[in-house]
Amino acid sequence: MKKNIFKYISISLVFLITYVLFGVWGLIEINKNKSLLFKNKKDFLFHKKYSEKLHHLRDVDRWGKIENDYLFSTIHFEDKNVKSFLLQGDSWIESISEYKKSETLFRDYGLNKNLNFYNAGITSFAPSLMHLQYKILKRDYNINPNFILIYIDHTDIGDEFCRYKKNKVYSKNGSLLKIKNEKYTRATYDYTKLYMYSDLNFQSKFSQISKFPYKKINYFAQRNFNQMMQIINFGYKKRNDHKCSFKHIRKELVKDNPKSKKNLKNSLISYLEVLKNDQLLEKIYLVSFPHRYHFDKSYAVSVSDLIDDVLVEYKDKRFIHFNMSKLDFEKYDLSEIYEKGDLASHLTEEYHSEIFVKKILSFINEKK
Repeated sequence: MKKNIFKYISISLVFLITYVLFGVWGLIEINKNKSLLFKNKKDFLFHKKYSEKLHHLRDVDRWGKIENDYLFSTIHFEDKNVKSFLLQGDSWIESISEYKKSETLFRDYGLNKNLNFYNAGITSFAPSLMHLQYKILKRDYNINPNFILIYIDHTDIGDEFCRYKKNKVYSKNGSLLKIKNEKYTRATYDYTKLYMYSDLNFQSKFSQISKFPYKKINYFAQRNFNQMMQIINFGYKKRNDHKCSFKHIRKELVKDNPKSKKNLKNSLISYLEVLKNDQLLEKIYLVSFPHRYHFDKSYAVSVSDLIDDVLVEYKDKRFIHFNMSKLDFEKYDLSEIYEKGDLASHLTEEYHSEIFVKKILSFINEKK
């Protein structure tokens, strides 16, 4: 009997010591990732709330000077009674508020034309997410634009098909309610670990030590369960397809896929139908820009063609497509205007303002 009691006490002590050591390691792990975590609980709760509806928001380590930075930023605010211009899109639009010259060009335009300018660009945002974001900005922030510019990138085809299609949630009447965020997948925009570490970081050291082990074990179990289900459902070779790496996004441009093109069109139409019924909107500008790999024919698919296909059905003259692939690029050195080694074909900071922004503002002036 005494031997059994000693045995149980020994096992319990070993377990307790191991658990505490695991918790102490958690303190080190959380501290190591501190630069990537939320600085305050208000930002954390904001990001978590809206990412559950919008799949993902802006990066924690690049934004968050003010709370709404994760969702949108103000380029120029004149007065609540003047007309407003909303910019939507992916990193091409988000960069406007990061590149000083690009932002200055829009701010000066807003000042000269007496317009409020809001930048709602977020990396990898595509029509479905812009659709939801538009509703949120109107409902939660009373942003009711008179003009809207929607940048649609070629990678939106792959984003919609790989990342967002499977995560869409609809109401009973068929309207888009939300696009669920990733959980326990280690996908590009999976915030599970970030949220877990941030939440623990706001707690006392004792709470961190006591909670980290079981939270970490649960995270590990859930992540591996999802990986196992992916293998069971789709096979070992496709075990990582659900992460939607850039390789998976890009393949929709390299090889023609009628399904992904149709999916992009449907997502765009769903959003445009919402905009069509907004009588406050005076102009809806849709913008597309060629990627470097369109010039050497490495890409077989262009989102610009899909936008044109969709707009054929719209007689509403408020919808205008600025297809920037029709610009004269012969005077430019392509190796200079695109960021070197960037498969996503982002423009350098200089040419982002000199070509992308200036041409857009000129087009808006021409079509106003």
